[in-house]
Amino acid sequence: MATRPDYYIVTFDTDQRPYPWAWELRRRGKPMGVRIRESGYQSRAAAEFAGKRALAEFLEALAKEERRTR
Repeated sequence: MATRPDYYIVTFDTDQRPYPWAWELRRRGKPMGVRIRESGYQSRAAAEFAGKRALAEFLEALAKEERRTR
């Protein structure tokens, strides 16, 4: 089962003004095979907030999928 420490959010500045901040979902140890990211945030805090919410939704959907396939 996936746990929170397996997945994390990274925020970064894309240099695309006026809304340069973005977040990306990553997994420790093994690449995910897909890139999940969103950009267009005015601040690092806004990107981090949105990324954490996306991470929570991703983990919830992943847990549902794992329960369904057992």
